[in-house]
Amino acid sequence: MELEYLPDRNPDCPILLFSPSVPVEALQLYRALHDIVSVSGTTVDIHTLSFISPVDGCQLTAQVGEQNIGAVLNINSENHFNWELTRETWKEVLDYLYPFTIQDYHDDRYTRYQWLDETSNISLLISTGHRRW
Repeated sequence: MELEYLPDRNPDCPILLFSPSVPVEALQLYRALHDIVSVSGTTVDIHTLSFISPVDGCQLTAQVGEQNIGAVLNINSENHFNWELTRETWKEVLDYLYPFTIQDYHDDRYTRYQWLDETSNISLLISTGHRRW
């Protein structure tokens, strides 16, 4: 699964994109994010997970916080983002992600996608297909 930052996709909505999603990788991502919900103080460097292929060095660190900040670019970085949400909001992200872990949800005839988080001005999206724009 690729992790890619698309700053120019839409001027009002830069995107961090997970694609193409296949069930086994979506399940691994689900489990990694579930860990930050379950274990206090846990962060996950998503870009270092074995099934993630960062595009152009894109880096994303997920963590539980006191408030929903969303994805923000680290100061003095062009491609390292922190994704901070409350424990309850992370549970919602897991709900959005879950269908991508099921084999029957994937169909080569069309691409499915889901917004995972739109808290900040950088939205996170998962897609079963490669980016085609």
